[in-house]
Amino acid sequence: MSKKLWRVGELELNYVKEAIENGLTGAFTKKFETNFAEKFESKYAISVNSGTSALHTAMLALGIGPGDEVIVPPLTFVATCYAVLYVGATPIFTDVDPDTFNIDANLIEAKITNKTKAIITVSLYGLAPEMDKIMEIAKRNNLRVLEDNAQCVLGKYNNKLVGTFGDISIFSLQRSKHLTTGDGGVIITNDEYLAEKCRKFADLGYRTLTAKSITNEDIKEKIQQPDYKRHELLGFNFRLPEVCAAMGLAQLDKIDSLIQKRIDIANLYMTVLNGCEWLKPQLVSEKAIHTYWAFTLKLEPSSNNISWVKFRDCFIKNGGKSFYGSWSLSYLEPALLGMKFPNSNMEYKVGLCPVAESIQPKLIQLKTNFESMEFAKKQALILSKTIFELSI
Repeated sequence: MSKKLWRVGELELNYVKEAIENGLTGAFTKKFETNFAEKFESKYAISVNSGTSALHTAMLALGIGPGDEVIVPPLTFVATCYAVLYVGATPIFTDVDPDTFNIDANLIEAKITNKTKAIITVSLYGLAPEMDKIMEIAKRNNLRVLEDNAQCVLGKYNNKLVGTFGDISIFSLQRSKHLTTGDGGVIITNDEYLAEKCRKFADLGYRTLTAKSITNEDIKEKIQQPDYKRHELLGFNFRLPEVCAAMGLAQLDKIDSLIQKRIDIANLYMTVLNGCEWLKPQLVSEKAIHTYWAFTLKLEPSSNNISWVKFRDCFIKNGGKSFYGSWSLSYLEPALLGMKFPNSNMEYKVGLCPVAESIQPKLIQLKTNFESMEFAKKQALILSKTIFELSI
């Protein structure tokens, strides 16, 4: 298997070269955002320099701030709750479903207080949570919904694209994700007010910015005047470089094949799990289309004390590609553990989300990011061999 970043090739290089030769005017950024919005059936797309910046910007646009509470899942990359903390609000962790590993929609309402302003959903590993239930809860309690789809591109729930349920949604373009620009992020929304706020918060508060993407040339005459007042709010410099946007535009051109390959590789893994009682894949309901940023398995109690380390060692010994364990739960990371909040009984400590704490050490995140289907087939056979050897 090639060791290069196989998803990036001639098309990306050509677009990057063209963007540079054209003077980095912003034209490729504008086209990337326009095409991204169209692909994801949204009116507006705003590109930024990371998925974390996208979450932070979305929090600001939603008006979340000190004293507010935001419901989040504990089993995800820490940026989800960091974005809440960045704006001075409190992440309220809600436990997960033991089979889907996503936030348990049945537990959300019990976490809502008069301080709750929003819910952040995470489509973990490429699988959406129960968005119908979550949107009903949000509507009933007048809450905003931010979809964190850093790991889910073109997934669906009830035949509706993931990213088109909430008030605002974000995607990541980090190196390991379905689409990559090396690093980067995108925010989508149908709300013109939110789109304009996002664009301004992500670009130093420039008052000439609107919901729609513009190039440098579109506003040059206006901003060159000596009496022009540039900044109407305290924004950040979260812009996505245009060379990255050019790369993203090429990735969009082949997005369907990139997603289908991950699904096909996940299906290869799935075929070798028949009859194995001690490895359970993430449960996918009939309502959902999973796009498999990773193919994730859970070690069941029937594994006869096969540990995560023992499984990984055996898998790698047999020629398997190395893989990561799941992230530590966000509130158990050293940066958050023991954190307390004024005017709240909330404290981040062991026992806060017992289901998530139980399953997190048992999750096996197999890779789906392979160029060669032949290599992927070998990985599936290695999984089968590993299961056989550890079942003896």
